[in-house]
Amino acid sequence: MLGGNGLLMAGFACFLFGSQRFAGVPVSWRPWGAVIAAALGLMAVFLWVQPDYRVRVLICVFHVRFLLRHCRGFASRLIVWVLSAQALVLLTRGVSSLWLDSPTSDRFAPSLVQTAYLAVFSFAVLLVSVGVLLMASERLRSEFEHLATHDGLTGAFTRRAALQMADAEMQRWLRQRQPFAVLMLDADHFKKINDVYGHLVGDTVLHDIAAQVSGALRATDRLGRFGGEEFVAVLPATDLAAAVAVAERVVASVRSLPVLPDRPRCTVSVGLAAVQADDARFDQVLGRADAALYLAKNRGRDQVAIHASVAPVVE
Repeated sequence: MLGGNGLLMAGFACFLFGSQRFAGVPVSWRPWGAVIAAALGLMAVFLWVQPDYRVRVLICVFHVRFLLRHCRGFASRLIVWVLSAQALVLLTRGVSSLWLDSPTSDRFAPSLVQTAYLAVFSFAVLLVSVGVLLMASERLRSEFEHLATHDGLTGAFTRRAALQMADAEMQRWLRQRQPFAVLMLDADHFKKINDVYGHLVGDTVLHDIAAQVSGALRATDRLGRFGGEEFVAVLPATDLAAAVAVAERVVASVRSLPVLPDRPRCTVSVGLAAVQADDARFDQVLGRADAALYLAKNRGRDQVAIHASVAPVVE
């Protein structure tokens, strides 16, 4: 009986440790090892010194709390429900021992409570196994979706994902006349950086620039890697004046990157355009932002240029 209960509690503990590793949380096995040892010692007392039945639900309860705090999705909720039901049945079985059991009663004597306990425990093992497989499947699907929409080097959205979000903003403009702006960004002298420092340093520069730009953008803005060293940022619900402030903050943020032995000075040029009253397609806005980007480069780089057209009409 002690060996079986020890294996059960060790299994629950290993399941908890697996969930912690799955969620990226450090595993604390020493406290739970002490809990299991103490529980087995208590069971030995109730088995030989003072025979009785008591519950062992602490790990289940802690596991439920952990999953609720650190995991999301249907699979983790399924496991929460299964563990909660299992803990409830164990608790019911333990409380019922106060009037059903005696020091001389057989723990395995047939009874309604004992049958429900064994049935729920056996069925819970199946459901928990299904839940674990679903959690792994959800994690894989989430990772594949992230890889499909994010650039592996910079962490920005891919060109396709960025253009899809930009088209959504364009449709919102056509339906609701909600303004938006677009920034075209280009890393200055990037070819020279690759030629002098090598492509690995160039990759580091792109990663650092993307991180700085993302930090300078607002929570609602979306940054995508358009190709090579070019990026595009979509600024929803933003008029021209607000977009200029964001663009200036982006340029200043990249300029503030420290010069290191393995990383040269980094700056970006930014072209800015806002949606206009007669725009019907996103590529019209993007074309003006691209023209503004070349204007910023021709003026000496490390600056913001606004497309020299009429200001957008905001209704």
